Amino acid sequence: MRQVRWSDGKTIAVFVLPSQHPTHQRFSKDVLRLFPYQLDRIWNKLTFSGLGLRPILVDSEKELINKVASVPGSIGYVENIAEVNNVIVIKVKE
Repeated sequence: MRQVRWSDGKTIAVFVLPSQHPTHQRFSKDVLRLFPYQLDRIWNKLTFSGLGLRPILVDSEKELINKVASVPGSIGYVENIAEVNNVIVIKVKE
């Protein structure tokens, strides 16, 4: 959340789903080990203090995939990787 550039200097664009989205809730709890509201508090604190950038909110997994595919240096998460093309997919084990 504090890292705003990749090692090659490109800006990291982070795309996320809404806090109430089931995929976001599972990702937060199972991968990040945080409740979505805790993650929101951390993002707000870093954003308002100027120490980090708030992620870009998208409405659906399909939109997230399209954004990650079209924005260089971007990152996001989805459950349904069958729909993913033109991006590098990293599977995360729980």
